[in-house]
Amino acid sequence: MQSASLGEAEEFLLRDAFATDLTIYEMKGGEPGEPIWDGEAEIFVRESFGEEVAIWQRMRAKAILEGFTEPDDENFVTFLRGVREIE
Repeated sequence: MQSASLGEAEEFLLRDAFATDLTIYEMKGGEPGEPIWDGEAEIFVRESFGEEVAIWQRMRAKAILEGFTEPDDENFVTFLRGVREIE
């Protein structure tokens, strides 16, 4: 998601739907069954690095091209590292 401010990004991260995603996905290559977030640890928000922005833009453009999202979807989210749903 592209936010206009850090406050907006923090607000998005605290939404129930996104917080739930962080507890049902694990990092590829991480400990099996260990979620990205434990539901309690503090989440820090920072401005994206230029390389991260470029990756997000490429992934979003690809998702639009492939019909997975719309150009006006302001809530498009992508993980910059591989994730998979915990089984």
